[in-house]
Amino acid sequence: MSVEASVSSKTKDQLMLAIGFASINAFMLAAMGLFAKLLGQYFGPLEVTFFRNGFSLLALGGWLICARQLTMLKTKRPYAHLFRGAIGTVGIILGMYAVSVMPLAETTVLLFTSPLWTLLLAWMFLKECIGPYRIGAILLGFTGIVIMANPFDGQIDLPVLGLIAGLGWGFLSGAVDTTLRWMGATERSTTTVFYFMVFGTVTTALHWPFAEVQPGGFSWQALLIIAGLGMTGLLSLLAKTQSFRLGEASVIAPIMYTMIVWAVIFDYVLWDKIPTWNVIAGAALIICANLVILYRERQKRRVSALLSENRGDGCPNA
Repeated sequence: MSVEASVSSKTKDQLMLAIGFASINAFMLAAMGLFAKLLGQYFGPLEVTFFRNGFSLLALGGWLICARQLTMLKTKRPYAHLFRGAIGTVGIILGMYAVSVMPLAETTVLLFTSPLWTLLLAWMFLKECIGPYRIGAILLGFTGIVIMANPFDGQIDLPVLGLIAGLGWGFLSGAVDTTLRWMGATERSTTTVFYFMVFGTVTTALHWPFAEVQPGGFSWQALLIIAGLGMTGLLSLLAKTQSFRLGEASVIAPIMYTMIVWAVIFDYVLWDKIPTWNVIAGAALIICANLVILYRERQKRRVSALLSENRGDGCPNA
C-alpha cells in the first residue's frame, strides 16, 4: 500500500470515528433531556440542574486529580468564568423547566435556535461580519419558531412559559457560545467547563433549603434517574470532545440534528406523543437555517484564509 493510500485510509477511519462519536453525543444529549424530564416529576428545575452539574463536577474533578492536571485550572480571567457560569447556569435551569412542561421534541427544536442567537450576538458584541445570506437564515429560523407556536388560530399551541423558557435556553446557549469565542484565545476548554460546573453546582445548592421535592424524591427510582442524568451528561461531554478532535465542525454539526429523532422516539414510546404538523414544519425551517449558517461560516473561513494569504485583511460578504 502506498503512503498516499495509507494516509487516505487513516483519514477515512478518523472521519468515521468522528461521525460515530458525534452520533453518540446526539443520543446522549437526547437521553439527558429524557432523564431531566423524568426527574422533573420529583424535583424543581434548580434541583435538576444541581444534579446535572454536580455529578459531572465530581467526575471531572476526579479525573483532574488522578491525571495530575490541576494546573489546568489556573486562570487569569476569573470574572469571565463567572459571567460564563452565570449565563450557562440560568440557561440550563430554563431548559430543565422547559422539558418538564413540554414534549422533548419541541424543547429540542427550541434549543436548536442557539446558532441563530450566536450569530446575532457575535455580530453585536464581537463585531463579526454578517451578510445577506446569514441574515436570511436568521429570518428563516425565527419564522420556524412562529410556525411551531402556531398562533394563527388565535391560540398558541405550546405552553407560553415553556416556549419562553425554551427560547431563553436557546438564547443563553448562544450567549455561552459567543462568550467561549471571546474567552477561547486564553482559556482551555477543560478550565472553562470545570469553573462552569463549580458555579452551577454551588449556586443551585444554595436553593436546597427551599427545594421543590415531591414524594419519592429520594427513592431508588429517583436515584437511578439522577445517575442516568449524570452519566449521559458526562458521556455526552466525552463523545463531543472526541468527535471534534477527530473531525471538522462542518461534518460534526449536522449530525447533532439526529437529537430530534431520538426526542421524537422518547416522546412516542413513553408519553404517546407525536409532533404536530406545525412542529415538524417549524423544526425543518430552523434546521435548514442552521445548515445555511454552517455552510456560510465554512465559506467565510475559506475566503478569510485566502485574503490573509494575499493581503492580510478582509471581511467577506457572508
